[in-house]
Amino acid sequence: MNKIRVALSASSTADRCVVPLTDAANPAEFGEKACRLAEMQHLGYPVPEGVVIAGSFFSEIVHQPELRSFIDTSIQGLTIEDLTEIAGAANRIATRISEICFPKTFTEHLAEMTSELLNRGPVAVRSSACGEDSNDAAFAGQLDTFLGITTLPDLRDAILRCWASYWSHRAITYQLARNSKLQSMGVIIQQQVDAKYSGVMFTRNVQNPATHQLVIEYCQGLGEQLVCGQITPVSLIIDPQGNRIQADRGKSNTGDERKSVADATPLDPISIHQLVKAGRELETQFDHPQDIEWSLNQENEIQILQSRPITTMTKPERGVIWSNANVNENFPDPICPLLYSIASRGYYHYFRGMAVAFGVAPSRIDAMEYPLRNIIGTHAGRMYYNLSNIHAVLRAVPFGEFLADSFNQFVGSESTTRNRDSPSWKSLSHGKFAELREAVAIMRNAMKRFRNLESGIARFEATIDAFAKDSEPAHLPELDSQTLLSLWRRFITIRGHWTDAAMADAASMIHYRLTGVFLAKEFTSEQDRAMVNRLLSGLCDIVSGLPTEKLWNLSRSIRKHEALCKAFVNESPEQIWHTIESEESLSEISTELKDFLDNWGYRCSGELMLTTACYQELPSTLMPVLASYVQLDGPSPQEHLKTQQQLREQATQSILKELQQKWLLRFLPFPRKSHLASWLLRSTQRSVACRERARLKQALLYSRLRQIALAIGQQLTQQNHLESRDDIFYLTYEEVEDLLCGGSMLPSSTANMALLRRSELETLGQFTPPDRLELPPGQFWQPERFETDMGHPDHEWNDGIGVSGGKIVGRAVVLTSPDQFAEVSRGDILVTRQTDPGWGPILFLVRGLVMERGGMLSHGAILAREYGIPTAVGIEKATKRIKTGDTIEVDGDRGRVDILS
Repeated sequence: MNKIRVALSASSTADRCVVPLTDAANPAEFGEKACRLAEMQHLGYPVPEGVVIAGSFFSEIVHQPELRSFIDTSIQGLTIEDLTEIAGAANRIATRISEICFPKTFTEHLAEMTSELLNRGPVAVRSSACGEDSNDAAFAGQLDTFLGITTLPDLRDAILRCWASYWSHRAITYQLARNSKLQSMGVIIQQQVDAKYSGVMFTRNVQNPATHQLVIEYCQGLGEQLVCGQITPVSLIIDPQGNRIQADRGKSNTGDERKSVADATPLDPISIHQLVKAGRELETQFDHPQDIEWSLNQENEIQILQSRPITTMTKPERGVIWSNANVNENFPDPICPLLYSIASRGYYHYFRGMAVAFGVAPSRIDAMEYPLRNIIGTHAGRMYYNLSNIHAVLRAVPFGEFLADSFNQFVGSESTTRNRDSPSWKSLSHGKFAELREAVAIMRNAMKRFRNLESGIARFEATIDAFAKDSEPAHLPELDSQTLLSLWRRFITIRGHWTDAAMADAASMIHYRLTGVFLAKEFTSEQDRAMVNRLLSGLCDIVSGLPTEKLWNLSRSIRKHEALCKAFVNESPEQIWHTIESEESLSEISTELKDFLDNWGYRCSGELMLTTACYQELPSTLMPVLASYVQLDGPSPQEHLKTQQQLREQATQSILKELQQKWLLRFLPFPRKSHLASWLLRSTQRSVACRERARLKQALLYSRLRQIALAIGQQLTQQNHLESRDDIFYLTYEEVEDLLCGGSMLPSSTANMALLRRSELETLGQFTPPDRLELPPGQFWQPERFETDMGHPDHEWNDGIGVSGGKIVGRAVVLTSPDQFAEVSRGDILVTRQTDPGWGPILFLVRGLVMERGGMLSHGAILAREYGIPTAVGIEKATKRIKTGDTIEVDGDRGRVDILS
């Protein structure tokens, strides 16, 4: 065989054409594939290390006159119909390419650049042709990859064979069919993954792109069989919320079940979650649905091998993602215009105040202005997070994707795709040095704020307590309009300076996420995860549990009066309240009950709604809850909490003991992983406790605002500006202020405007939009235009999120309103859409909890962990699928609910 000797020019790049993969920045020189891999490496994605040979060297070689003439002659005049001629030309060219003898300067340079890779183990030699993997053509499978290369001579042969695939019959046919010509060819040499599984992932389901589903296909080992079509892979379809809604077992082409995949251990949920997360991020990064090749190594680590556009799909239009996760816990019904106007302003200052406190650059905050001013919206009168804007704000600061994921876990929402027009940390950068300096300053400020969390909450509590003292409800009817206006403005000022309270949310969210990520890596078995799930139970210093303890003590006092106990069984709530108030023999009970109402009576379901009367206003509504406690025997809430505290401490010691043997940093004996785990747990526990303290004072603040609003409403009614005093809830806070200070433009129309809004909200209240909406910008959900059922028929409805560990079997009681509290008996499993802190007293009565909505740090989840109640949230349509009286099983570790009978 005659070797082709290469004559190098003076400007030859043979001695410098191989560069580290991370340096591949020019697609015209190194190919789109190499540049994307390099970009993903810079972004922190797990991409195997490697080098790339520049396309300019390939061009220099193939443009040798003799070789160029041979290739041109071989392919001249070929058309798509000339299949036999194409195959013959490809074979002749491949043979000729294999005869190339690399110049010595290149061989030495190649050896220098690849020696470390080859010493570590086999490498893969892959094409990175210019024109390949662009938005116009994928060239998937048309060019060759060679695996298992272990020596330098084999590497040289693999490079030539990879070059020859530039003129393979597949590549020539594909280019003729697509009228898309490759320009040049780089070659990637990467460390080969020791793969447990390999596969592809499509970030959009090409069969049903409107659903935003993601498709994962995989097989065991390396992926050649899958890519070559020799097997039908295992296929998973993932919905936008990350739930697996369909799984098909792979089969061979003979129709037999493929044992090598179908009978092997399937991909674990953590790996699937990591894949889905990476896929969503890469679609955002490259602004197009992606076809991603990946492998899972023997250490269960995902490795990204390629990410290219799905060329059969157009770029998706970016809709706005709306979610009622978490907000429906605090605002379960349609909200009034007064509350909406306060909440819109409040959320703006909530996020903006945190950005300022953390030291985010003013120019970056200015760029967030639009999403900050549109954090929430309403659909059918119900409050929704504008999840697209919240994620845009979070992604504009360091570790944005981590914060977005943490927020999703915090509230129980789902991920979104970043709009390229939205601000991001990188898009707002003023250079690497400025970026680093700002990131360090933000982390330093965050650590300082979190360290001083208790003092900040104490300031917040003192502010609310002072306001509550000055706005005592009994004195409000005596105040003139200007004094009431002063209190009104004072509330608005407090609501706009929420940073101390917001820090408790941020600290809880971040510490909980860090704790979960760290422990998930260390403890992978179901038994271990169940133990980890109990590390936040029985904290004992959660103020949300204090009303329950006070009610228990009150019920013990009532049980000393036999006649009163019988009244709780036989008489109406109104009669019971009248009896306690009027009978002299019950004066001690009356004093104790009024003390409870004075200190805790503002805590009730819907306590932030403004339109909901609390126990202080309607004491008789507390009697059904109190009746349940009067009939209750067994340990007190405090005793129950101490039991849970002991279990938590035992689980904590067990985990710390295991981590004590593990070094945190390689080659350094100190600190140990147990030190980090201990610090994370303490930080999470104190953050959650502070958050509950802030939430308690928020309830007090809003109860006072309701009373101030009713007092103002009474005066506006007397002035004929309103028909009734509670019509004030159908004005915005600005409109109320304008009426009180004489700045209203059309005061005579106020009454009619309030009545019109009330009527429209009552009409909208008949409809319940889906929990998650994706709508074009500027559009609102309308019952006649959009489907009300956004569920997934193929999704297993009984799989959700476990937020409080343990397993329980019992009788289900389905509640859709706190008015139904009397239906709950000791030992029941409560099934409801969501809970708020006002449901706390009833949670002590139940032994299991199932919620349709909620997150790991929702108030229902926090109280459930306090009492050790097995709890699953995110159970789709649980209140419709489960009936009162059903026997159900709740697995709080796995987040699963089963109807047994």
